[in-house]
Amino acid sequence: MNQRIPLRRTTVLAAVVIMFAVTATMVAQTQKVEGLIKARSGSEMVVQTKNNTDLVVILTDSTDVAQLQGMLKARNKKMSMAALIPSLAVQVEGTSNTQNQLVATKVRFKGNDLEQAQSMEAAMHETKLTNQQQQEELAKQNAELQAHKEALQAQQAQINANKAAINEAVAKFGQLDDYYIFGEVTVYFGNGKTTVDPKYVPQLTELAQKAAKINGYIIEVKGYASSSAARRLTRS
Repeated sequence: MNQRIPLRRTTVLAAVVIMFAVTATMVAQTQKVEGLIKARSGSEMVVQTKNNTDLVVILTDSTDVAQLQGMLKARNKKMSMAALIPSLAVQVEGTSNTQNQLVATKVRFKGNDLEQAQSMEAAMHETKLTNQQQQEELAKQNAELQAHKEALQAQQAQINANKAAINEAVAKFGQLDDYYIFGEVTVYFGNGKTTVDPKYVPQLTELAQKAAKINGYIIEVKGYASSSAARRLTRS
């Protein structure tokens, strides 16, 4: 009896170890998928599989990236992860994590697929650059149109203001009796003279400056003949 008890304990312990090993193997079961890289951001990329589902693939420092070579594609050429660009057809091998993401251990692709993906990426970059230039040009044109529109609005506002001032002036011109006299200057001319004496120039200039500051002003000029000039005109 004393010899059988240790034997039973050993059998139970072995069964537990075997079950644990089988469970761990099932959890870490390797998966293989094929598809196109739909997007890439750092260590994560989205692969569109053949059944049109998106699978998140995690790249690590230990991920083996290589290009298939040879007639039978049996040889591998080590490649940088920078080669994993959108539109590239890849074969990914790895294990799933708790977030249902595939942690890649191997990534393989063909050389002609890489060339095609690079051509597509270059075309997309050129298209993106062209669209950006067109958007910048369109924004510039819109800004110019807006500035032109604002200038026209300001011009129209000035025209309306001038028109209102003119209408106001016309109304005032019809009511000359209502005008207020801001200033007067008397200028004497010598007999037979038509030139303004220089001594009157400062007074006339001051009067003109006052008038320029008033909307709707009017300057009235009156003239009188001297007594000697009147006698000459009478005799003639």
